[in-house]
Amino acid sequence: MKNFNPKMRQSMIALSALLATTTLAPAASAADVSIFLWQYDEPGISTWWRNSVAAYEAETGNRMVVRNTTGAQYYQQLVIEMASGDAADVIGVNTSNLHELVSAGKLKPLDDLLSDPAVKARIQSGGWDALTVDGKIYAVPIAGRTLEMIYNACYFEEAGISGPPTTPEEYLAAARKLTKRDESGNITRYGTSMMNASEDPTYEMLLMWTIAHGGRFADADGQFALTSEPVEKALTFMKTIYDEGLAPRGMSETDQRSLFATGKTAMTIDGQWQFPFVEQNNPDHYDCYKSASRPWDGVATGGVTVALALNADAKEPEAAQAFLELITRPEIQSTFADHSPFVPFGVDAVSQEQIASRPYLEPWLKSIGTAIPITVPGHENQFNTIWPIVVNGVVASLQDGVEPKDALAEVQDELEGCCGK
Repeated sequence: MKNFNPKMRQSMIALSALLATTTLAPAASAADVSIFLWQYDEPGISTWWRNSVAAYEAETGNRMVVRNTTGAQYYQQLVIEMASGDAADVIGVNTSNLHELVSAGKLKPLDDLLSDPAVKARIQSGGWDALTVDGKIYAVPIAGRTLEMIYNACYFEEAGISGPPTTPEEYLAAARKLTKRDESGNITRYGTSMMNASEDPTYEMLLMWTIAHGGRFADADGQFALTSEPVEKALTFMKTIYDEGLAPRGMSETDQRSLFATGKTAMTIDGQWQFPFVEQNNPDHYDCYKSASRPWDGVATGGVTVALALNADAKEPEAAQAFLELITRPEIQSTFADHSPFVPFGVDAVSQEQIASRPYLEPWLKSIGTAIPITVPGHENQFNTIWPIVVNGVVASLQDGVEPKDALAEVQDELEGCCGK
């Protein structure tokens, strides 16, 4: 990752000033405020979390008690904590589980915090929108992601492609040109990455190409639309890429990312975190890697991936709310990009210096405020039931040869049976 020392130094000066000028609350009023996270010990972002906690403790005299887990164990641990009745005061959430927690009555609306319009104005409106249920906001958006196009410009030039594709048709044509085979017909370079294994990124892959073909997984009334023309076109598009061998078959997302980073795949649709990964694993060719907006006119998928909510049964609700308010402040938000590849939701939180140092960020900065969650509208609290059903249908079509129309009909029937309105 490139060096951002000027901005980082300014941010640390601002944070140091905050720490130095705050007045500690009297010891008698100090509280222990618990917080449940899955990133507190991750390299890079852990520094931001620890600095934020330190600033809060210095300003309030309260103590933050951090409960941390891994990303893989997060959801299971969250369910256990909620069921135990001893969940943390502040809870890390995302758009995939927010509705489920709200439906269960586990989160408190942020009416008091957002009664001050200045607090709400610090964060991009799209972040608040994504965390709104029945007209009430339940969490503070911290950071998010979208998936945009990343491509090897050196391969594009070699193949005679003048620039990144802007439509699905252009994308497919580019994938064909960029795929290379040896004299025996064996693939030596894939034209594109495409998630197609039995894992949740395959669900989002189908959703993205559905949007690219003008559709969604549900209609305006929340009725499932997996048999609609745009979804069938999306799966047919994916099957063409799969059948022609333009993307790795049955390979995990992690392994496909490694292939792209090391130059064995020519283009992908992924997050901005790929650039530091490429720089680490393929430094000699790092300058070949460029970014562009997704190859369709519709919205991006993703949005809020990290948010903080208040436990409805928080033991220290006022002290916990004070931490949420501090997290929204510009001097805290502006340091986020110094420590994480994700995009903060603070208004103008990414400085011009940071953008100049990482020009590849532009597509993600443009799309983060309007990106849609990957959950199905009207069925947000059923996401963990829905995505495996959709993925099974995709895998049946790509790997087992079931026609897209038939595979999607089975998905539609199963979704209506388990989760229909």
